[in-house]
Amino acid sequence: MGRPMSSKPAYVHRFTAMTVPCEIILFADDAKPLAVAIEDNTRRLEAKYNFHDKDSWLSRQVNTRRSSKVELDHETWTILRQVREYSMATQGIFDITIGSLKYLEANQPDLSREALYLSIEPYMGLNAWSLEGMNLCFSHCLTRFDLGGVIKEYSIDQAVDLVKAAGVTGALINFGGDIRTFGQKLDGSPFVVAVLNPKDSQKPLFSLPLNNQALTTSAHYQRHYQFSDGQTSHILAKGGVHPQVLSSTVVADTALEAGIYSTALTIKPTLDVPDSIGFAFIDDKLTLHQDAEFIQS
Repeated sequence: MGRPMSSKPAYVHRFTAMTVPCEIILFADDAKPLAVAIEDNTRRLEAKYNFHDKDSWLSRQVNTRRSSKVELDHETWTILRQVREYSMATQGIFDITIGSLKYLEANQPDLSREALYLSIEPYMGLNAWSLEGMNLCFSHCLTRFDLGGVIKEYSIDQAVDLVKAAGVTGALINFGGDIRTFGQKLDGSPFVVAVLNPKDSQKPLFSLPLNNQALTTSAHYQRHYQFSDGQTSHILAKGGVHPQVLSSTVVADTALEAGIYSTALTIKPTLDVPDSIGFAFIDDKLTLHQDAEFIQS
């Protein structure tokens, strides 16, 4: 996970949302109303797209739909359009239809991990859904979305949009270690962010400056998913996460793009990424790598 390093005094606002601690650092006059507006918007997005809440918009309109076609509001269309574009760029490795697997596991908890994937695989992936105009279309009723790997990052990007609109000179948004910065600190210096040791989350392993950029780290050392026949990383993939990669860190223009690529690289570290994206791996020996040449085939 990322962590902001020390900076000059600023307005700091903290809250908890999407199961993670959230921190907003603002260099601005009258910063409190802006911080509250960012928190309110974050909670709105959390409520709207919560996979685990049967009353959320996502659950009611998408995951328990009665038709193969769902008419989208502009916000949801914008999110899914970006997610589809980035998912295609990851060769489908990043997959919001993992909600299908979670839905099946919840209804048939005795099935093994292998049996679950075998049963649900035909109804997952980019071929299972499409966007046609403002409509979300599905090819099978069992396909479900889990936007847990999307909405936190999108809410960070929304926070930065609010910051820009308010004329703030500098801001750092940190939601559970996923970070995006805007502008600079009061002394004109950039924000410097530390990436933590995967085996000791209290210690930084390396740091780097962010200039109007986002940084996300995907790792599988803190959270897990329980199947009937064993425990795996919370980053779910049929082949699992790559055993040599403890964490992958990505720097990109937006938190959404960074988050999707950092997740995908944890699964397939040899994935081709755009030149505009920076990335680094921490391997199982706590060695830092800025390419995938260390991966053993």
